[in-house]
Amino acid sequence: MCTNCIKCKSKDCVKKMGKNTSGSQRYICKNCGKSFVLKPKKIAYSEKFKKKAMRLYFEGNSSRAVARILKIGIITCLRWIKAYANKIKPKKYKNGRVEVMEMDELYTFMSKKKTKFS
Repeated sequence: MCTNCIKCKSKDCVKKMGKNTSGSQRYICKNCGKSFVLKPKKIAYSEKFKKKAMRLYFEGNSSRAVARILKIGIITCLRWIKAYANKIKPKKYKNGRVEVMEMDELYTFMSKKKTKFS
């Protein structure tokens, strides 16, 4: 395929260089060595899929369980949870105090090892 390089604009033919993770053809310029994709595909999860993840999380599954069930990365799942939490406005109470608080996924430290092995 003959096309112009997106970096150096040379008229030389570019060489095919395999495909990227989304399946788009990658090219490399013979002149400058720049690798690029002519028509990149946007990889994104649908809002419906994200809502499904949030529903699983709010039903009591841990973030790791949600990631495992939906076969997505744990970091992706945590980003979605954080983004959703940032959208929620804090509830205002009449007297300014919270009477009932519920916590989930509590981390507890038991003790430190006395001996070190090397």
